Amino acid sequence: GMEIEERPVAFTEVKDFAECGLCGTAAVISPVGLIHSNDNDIEFSSGMSEMGPVIKKIRETLVGIQLGELSAPKGWIYSIA
Repeated sequence: GMEIEERPVAFTEVKDFAECGLCGTAAVISPVGLIHSNDNDIEFSSGMSEMGPVIKKIRETLVGIQLGELSAPKGWIYSIA
């Protein structure tokens, strides 16, 4: 039950995020602790030493799907013969 919003995000909005994460095939999702852009630093305290609750829930869900412990949304998994 998470509410998802998919849209382009302006960099000026990032400072208002509670958490930030990066996704990848091997890493699944990793927390971001600091973004440095030009002379500006944006720090996410939850990502500096551990995952925040939202990133943790996303990671647990994705890993559960990968391991077959949770059902995947329709269209996520394809059999390749």
